[in-house]
Amino acid sequence: MTGAAQGGPSRPFTLVACMDCRESADRQVVDRLRQAVRGCPHAVMVATTCLGRVLDCEAARGLHATVQPCAVDRSATGPAVLLGPLATEADAEAVGAWLRAGMPDDGTLRTGLRAAPAPQYVSRPA
Repeated sequence: MTGAAQGGPSRPFTLVACMDCRESADRQVVDRLRQAVRGCPHAVMVATTCLGRVLDCEAARGLHATVQPCAVDRSATGPAVLLGPLATEADAEAVGAWLRAGMPDDGTLRTGLRAAPAPQYVSRPA
C-alpha cells in the first residue's frame, strides 16, 4: 500500500515528463513514475515534448520532468521542482517515494535527482 492509501501525507501534484527524448528515458523508469502517480490521490502525469526551455536536459541522459504541487482543482500551491536525469529504476523509486511523502523540502529528494534550470533562467553576475 502506498502512503496515500494508508492516509499518509501525499498531496495533489502534476508531474510533467519529457517523452520527446525517449531514447534517454528507460521504459522501466517511466513505469515506476506511473506507479507512483497512480498511488497518489489527485495526482496527474502528463507526457510532453522536450522540456529544454525550462530545464537543462542536454548534459545528462535520462528522463527529465517537472512536478508542480497543486490543489485538487489543479491550481498551483507551491513552486515547481525540476527533476532529472532519472536514469535508473532506483532513481524513479526515490522520486516516487518523495511524491508519496508529499514532496517535503527536507532533503529526502537527493540533490542528484533535481535538474538544473535552463541556461536562460540562470542568473548571471552583473
